[in-house]
Amino acid sequence: MSPVRAEVSGRDGGAPALEKGLDLLEALAAEPGGITQKDLAALVGKSVNEIFRMLGVLERRGYIARDAKTGAYSLTLRLFQLALHHPPTRRLQHVALPIMEMLAAETGLSCHLSMPTQDGQFLIVAEAEPPLPMGWVVKLGAVFPFTMQYASARVLAAFQNGPRRQEMALHLAANSKQPKTKVLSRLDTIAASGHDMAASELAIGLTDLSCPVLDEHGHAVAALTLPFLPRLRAKAKAIDMLPALRAAAAEMSARIGGASGQHFR
Repeated sequence: MSPVRAEVSGRDGGAPALEKGLDLLEALAAEPGGITQKDLAALVGKSVNEIFRMLGVLERRGYIARDAKTGAYSLTLRLFQLALHHPPTRRLQHVALPIMEMLAAETGLSCHLSMPTQDGQFLIVAEAEPPLPMGWVVKLGAVFPFTMQYASARVLAAFQNGPRRQEMALHLAANSKQPKTKVLSRLDTIAASGHDMAASELAIGLTDLSCPVLDEHGHAVAALTLPFLPRLRAKAKAIDMLPALRAAAAEMSARIGGASGQHFR
């Protein structure tokens, strides 16, 4: 038990059941691939019987799920969904939507806003569509793996600093099966440019453009992404959309009190 946790436990008797539940959630958060009840009990220093009922409650409330084949427990997105109701996230969504709607109308393209989750993925927290009958759309609430295939993931990692950047780069390297040095080199290029623009690695003919939404320290709290799909007989190119995208991301950053263009390596 950590010194802080021990201090809390010893203060006014603590709340043993609550602490046990939090211990389980924290341990599960560190095991994205899932963990069996026996191994989980050993990890938190409890017996299987001690955590049995607690796991049942957490599963019933939707915070964890049990794999029917392996018996391994893992976190669901329930905690992250709760986090979406946290004021900073809701503030970003409130600020972002009008700007995104204007961007979609100006470019004739859909756009989406992504934020990282705690379990090595990223979530679409906002999206806007142009007033057109057809187009490429990424669904609100969709969850994607944190890999180098996605411009949003690359931008979220590129505009970080210190340990957080190293952590994200490690996730990208492991999930994408690429050397970390190669991942960091690409992230450096993106950070120096202030945006990412590259052919989609998932759809033929699509170009992904993405810019960071920055906090007051210049770190990306979200990625604003605009998938460019060329139209027949239209002269517009992907690079033509970049100024509008950069301006939209900069406006979002400014409205949440963030930086306008700090780059990190």
